[in-house]
Amino acid sequence: MNIKLLIAFLLGTFLLFQKDALGQGFCGNTGGFTVIPSQGCAPLTVTIKNQVAKAENISYAYNFNRSQTTVPDIKETTQDSSHTYTLAGTYTILQFGSAGGTGFSQCKDVVVKETRAPTANVTVCKSGKVQLDMVLDSISEAYDFIEINWGDGTQVWNWKKGGSSIFHIYSSATQRPDIRLTGKYDGGQCAQSTSTSIIPGKSSQSLASVRIRNVEMLSSGDVKLIYDGLEGVPTEVLIDKGDGQFVSTGKKGQSAGPQAVTINGLNPQQIYRFKLSSKDICDDMIESPIVSSLIIKEGPFSLDEIISVAWEHYPNTDQLIEYQLKRDGAVVFTSSDQLSYLDKDVKCGNTYKYEIVAIIENDVRSYSSFVDIEPKSSAPGVINTASVTVEDDNTITTKVEVSGEGLTSTYNLIVERALLGNTDFQQVSPAGNQTLQFQDANVNTSENSYCYRFAYENACKLKSPDYNAPVCSILLRTNTPEIVWNSDAPFTDAVGSYDLLQMDDKGNIEDAIPKQLGTSHTLDLSSQSAFSFRIKAISGNGNFTSFSNILNFISEAIILVPDAFTPNGDAYNERFEVKGYFISDFKMSVFNRWGEVVFQSNNIAEGWDGRMKGEKAPGGYYLYKIEASASSGSKVVKNGSLLLIR
Repeated sequence: MNIKLLIAFLLGTFLLFQKDALGQGFCGNTGGFTVIPSQGCAPLTVTIKNQVAKAENISYAYNFNRSQTTVPDIKETTQDSSHTYTLAGTYTILQFGSAGGTGFSQCKDVVVKETRAPTANVTVCKSGKVQLDMVLDSISEAYDFIEINWGDGTQVWNWKKGGSSIFHIYSSATQRPDIRLTGKYDGGQCAQSTSTSIIPGKSSQSLASVRIRNVEMLSSGDVKLIYDGLEGVPTEVLIDKGDGQFVSTGKKGQSAGPQAVTINGLNPQQIYRFKLSSKDICDDMIESPIVSSLIIKEGPFSLDEIISVAWEHYPNTDQLIEYQLKRDGAVVFTSSDQLSYLDKDVKCGNTYKYEIVAIIENDVRSYSSFVDIEPKSSAPGVINTASVTVEDDNTITTKVEVSGEGLTSTYNLIVERALLGNTDFQQVSPAGNQTLQFQDANVNTSENSYCYRFAYENACKLKSPDYNAPVCSILLRTNTPEIVWNSDAPFTDAVGSYDLLQMDDKGNIEDAIPKQLGTSHTLDLSSQSAFSFRIKAISGNGNFTSFSNILNFISEAIILVPDAFTPNGDAYNERFEVKGYFISDFKMSVFNRWGEVVFQSNNIAEGWDGRMKGEKAPGGYYLYKIEASASSGSKVVKNGSLLLIR
């Protein structure tokens, strides 16, 4: 736009504002022009003829909004007197300019009719039946009616606005001609320029969108089911009550969008399967994917302060994504394959509401009914399985196994101890003892046998009604020439057998001597002077073992000398005989009161018969001297007196 035109435009705008102030708006009536033609078919080219004498700087806006209160953008104006409309609609042309120094403006309308081809959705059945549904858009709405040519020589069909689906049957099921759609006006306008669409036939109607969305089982036995329907498609809800056969629920509909139905009189603790049966335009029955209900129940475990829940679910035709377990409305567990859960985040005395939800692909949900579960609070029973074993000189390990009701995730195992033979049991476990295997480190296992008893206190503060029969450690002691041990059982079960374990100086087992149920063993003192032994007890059921203390026995030389003998021929106490243990290199001499040697021998097994130089020695006191070597290598000398009695 040149400078003169801009000045004229601004002057005209000023005058228009003056007119607008008088209520006339931009579309005044001071100008004058004709539009040729004022209506026609798209694309429509119009030409403007100005009728204002001596008009200067005339401009046009070819798509002006009559309600506009702002000055048209310069980019929207032109001095061209011709314009082409490509799309249908009603358009306003604004003319403005000046004449004799006075601005003028005027508006006129142009009507452009639709000529684009309408479209439709067509479904063709195997039988030859066709359903046509017009696409309802601005194109189809512009025409007075739409002509449908089926292409098989039959009567042409006219569809008018507001019409529903149209059906047509071809004489042959294999005939698939193209369907031609042409928009029409009652006055016959635009007949030459209107386009025609050719709609090819397609496969049968898809009912994939008709599917179950939610199945919710209520505690009352009602099932709330939500499914997506299609307008005009008859859909029925079917149920399998457990025999594998689907039957009608009596719930039917043919509306579009989400549909909610309630099925009454079911068992909330039984699983049901649901599916939809829909009839398409070809009268074929189409079934939706199956969605089953869920049941949730208290699990097979009965544990205090732990709630065990389990659920059951039939497989669905759609893929399961995950299960969501809800407690009081909040998800506490998810899994794609597990069918049970131990909920440890619960407390005695509270009731919790559980629900399981199956999440299935394509945003399908199945909800169980709610189940109220309270943690168990039964009292634990007496501990029936326990054992004790000696670890070292100052440590005994106790071990118990617990089973039955009353067990909780947290507990207090009470361990009490007393000396064998004493009934004054004292607690040795700390408060809140959380281990079933307890080490008592305040004992002397080489000197005493200790007895233990146990009680279980659960998190609900319920305690075993009584203690178990005491179980006692094994004390191995020496009683030369025997070693002995107590017969008190280290198990709640009876002792099945004992093994006497002979150890080397490094604590390794050299030999195991079966002792059955015996509680003693005689040592071979003539061949051994150093011993390390330990008792291994095996329970009657073979499930437990228990060990005694380790007995380390290093023998010193032992010489036993009688103080008198009576060689009188009565066969009793006829010889002066010395007994010795753990000795070697033996030598014994016997002297009379004057220091004369009356008997001498290097063999401990050879005793004095009371004779001296072949004659009977007189009665009275005699002296002896014994010289020997201990097994450890040390020298032993022993002197004394003896009485020979005649």
